[in-house]
Amino acid sequence: MKRKKFLYWFSIVLGIFLIFSSGGNSSRADAASRADVASAYNYGLTKAKGPKINSEVYTVSDAVDSAISAGLAEIAQKGPKIDAWDATCLVFGDRITDSQAQYAYESILKNNDFLSGGSQGLNGISDVSAVNGLVAIGKDPTNVNGKNLVANIVKDANNPASAYSIVNDLEALSTGSYGQASETARTSLTKKLIGMQDQKTGLWNGFDKVDYTARAILALSMNTNQPGVADALNTAVKAVINHFYQKNGGFADSSNTMYGAENAYNDVTMTNALASAGVNVYAPLKDKTDYVAPVQRVLDQHLFSAGNSAMLIQQATLALEQARFTRNGGKGSIFAFNQTDAAKPGEIVNIKDAAIAKKRSIIRSSISDPQATAAAVNDAINLVDKILVTYLSKLRADSTSSAAIADRAAGVKELNNVTVSHAAPATPVTPPTVTNNNVTVVNNPASSSSASSSSAATSTSSSSSVPISTPTVSGKPVKKASHRSIVYALTTVKLYRSSNFTKSNLTKTYKKRARINRPMFLVISQQTNKQGHAIYRVKDMNSGKTGYTLSGSKYFAHAYYSAKVTRIKVINPKGINEYGKVNLTSKKRHVKKNASLSVRKVVNYGLYNRMQLTNGRYITANKKLILATKIKKSSQNTRPSTPTATTTGTSTSTPPTNSGSTATTATTGTTTTTNNSPSATPTLPVALTNPVALTNPVALTNPVTPSNDAKTITTTISIHADGATIASGSIKVSSGASAFDALQAFAQQQGLALTYKGSGATTYVTGINGYNAGPAGTMTGWLYSVNGTVPGSSMGAYTLKDGDSISMTYIK
Repeated sequence: MKRKKFLYWFSIVLGIFLIFSSGGNSSRADAASRADVASAYNYGLTKAKGPKINSEVYTVSDAVDSAISAGLAEIAQKGPKIDAWDATCLVFGDRITDSQAQYAYESILKNNDFLSGGSQGLNGISDVSAVNGLVAIGKDPTNVNGKNLVANIVKDANNPASAYSIVNDLEALSTGSYGQASETARTSLTKKLIGMQDQKTGLWNGFDKVDYTARAILALSMNTNQPGVADALNTAVKAVINHFYQKNGGFADSSNTMYGAENAYNDVTMTNALASAGVNVYAPLKDKTDYVAPVQRVLDQHLFSAGNSAMLIQQATLALEQARFTRNGGKGSIFAFNQTDAAKPGEIVNIKDAAIAKKRSIIRSSISDPQATAAAVNDAINLVDKILVTYLSKLRADSTSSAAIADRAAGVKELNNVTVSHAAPATPVTPPTVTNNNVTVVNNPASSSSASSSSAATSTSSSSSVPISTPTVSGKPVKKASHRSIVYALTTVKLYRSSNFTKSNLTKTYKKRARINRPMFLVISQQTNKQGHAIYRVKDMNSGKTGYTLSGSKYFAHAYYSAKVTRIKVINPKGINEYGKVNLTSKKRHVKKNASLSVRKVVNYGLYNRMQLTNGRYITANKKLILATKIKKSSQNTRPSTPTATTTGTSTSTPPTNSGSTATTATTGTTTTTNNSPSATPTLPVALTNPVALTNPVALTNPVTPSNDAKTITTTISIHADGATIASGSIKVSSGASAFDALQAFAQQQGLALTYKGSGATTYVTGINGYNAGPAGTMTGWLYSVNGTVPGSSMGAYTLKDGDSISMTYIK
């Protein structure tokens, strides 16, 4: 191979193996910090069967998006070494810059044998990568510096050099329409490829059946208008499921021990191919509970971690981009640039998002507009829905990307022109007098500190936060804890396949490890098992294994700092990196072990926390990589008191703020207020459970259960996010209570984490159980309706009637 930078996929010459050439930064000091994104892939990846797969698609969509983002971030760091396949990834990820496109173009000119003065290239791989890259960045492959690359491919197609040349040449020529000679060659190659399909097995034979069959499916999926292609694809898909598909979601050929063993490259190639053929790779391919979806297998392998081949990273990224494209309604391969309307599914998603954003804008603006009646608000929302239906119909009928883009732009313009009609100012409804204008705000467990507490006593919080206990109420089991919390094991822990902790159910024992090697887990839920133990249902962030384990600070602590850390020491032997962006991209510099850094603040980022340094850059807040050496302590005069009230038969603990301030425990039937200063030295928390914590707690009175002599009403509440129901049930509140009073009471009843801003008519729910509203101007957040109708006022100003039904829906 004459050029070191040139990447070949494979060869069919005797003894030729897959060649990976990284061409980029293959080592990353803070692998664990970049694994923040990768380790979230497994969250919520549940197996589904039959018609249930649609709900699963929405469950895993965030994980796939995060994986693609991680892959694109890795690719972007290659800088001048970006090649043709990298450019294709960036284009479909909508991330490519002019400079990256230029890097890819220069790479193609230098590394393609024909364009640089050589011949066709080994098995056509050089040509197919060049054509894909050129078309992706908007270049004409028929005229590259005066050379016609397509004509060179047609020449080989008329007399293919090998079996692999057939699939590579067919894929290259199927990226667009390049004249009669190209179309004739495509027809000929398609016919040859179908003729090579084994009539008995439905597969394509080669030294690696998995790889070649995947490549054949991919090439044919770009030519579904050709005779015989549909039947060949249907046969091939069934054959792959029957012969290659494994329980773990990967693909292997048991008949070939040398080349047929499962490997990451074959997994991503087959996942790409099946998605191109229209298969839903987000769900298991067999109707059996012990099989894993192909997408999950790709995610489980963490292919974007430091040390992986650059070729594998780009191919895995393309596979997930193809899977997402198919999920969004795309037909065929994303590489069929002219035949498949690649922009269309994305534009459909965009206009839906624009409609959601407009609805939220209408509701928000109406809260502060006394002339915006509820009827007028509903009329405006209905108009948004009508515009959306109209333009969705247009988009689905569009046959070109340019038409889809134009229609989406026109639709968004109409949506933005929708306004709420004004009427004469109505007499405002006076909200009922509520003593709990300020309520304890419960924050995302992933960004929380925790504290120990004892009856009628105060305690201090620790930067090494752990879950906090929700005591048993009236003899009932502990409520389900807030999930989406990342913890690591402090000592030896055992994982069981069910909540029945018996020896036969034990699946794995994690030995006590040094801090930098501690296993990390995603807390999915908490419960009390039949043996009376408070337990977690967790997912191993490394292997993806799910199970049950004992909870409590004896065993676990939060894996990310959340206190007001002002200085840290790097403890990772490989050091960490400073980044320009909070998602840990745009690397600025490497920091070695034992270095000391000054911290401005801790920043919440989804499941994880980051630290912003005083120089404005960002680093991970992972405790396995850094050690807090200085934590800012709160002043007694700057912190409000934290009294707690409880209902009869209930014992409630109010944890402290993230800054290390004190907490108060109230006993049955009493309200206790304290405002003690924090102790000088934070102490380790005692054994607690339930990962719920507080941020900025303020004066609290009890909104949950009315007094016995007060008139009560009953309302039902359901809370939905990611296509699933987080919680549902009924709650009794005092007559005259607002919708927000009921939600707040329900959150306490169910053990849900709730955050909000304002009070009364300005109340705005910012988060429930870690599903948080995005920044101002974005579309992410919570919408509420009462009896199926969106009120024209804030939850804090809407007075409930007996029997009202409240629905909370998280909009992404």
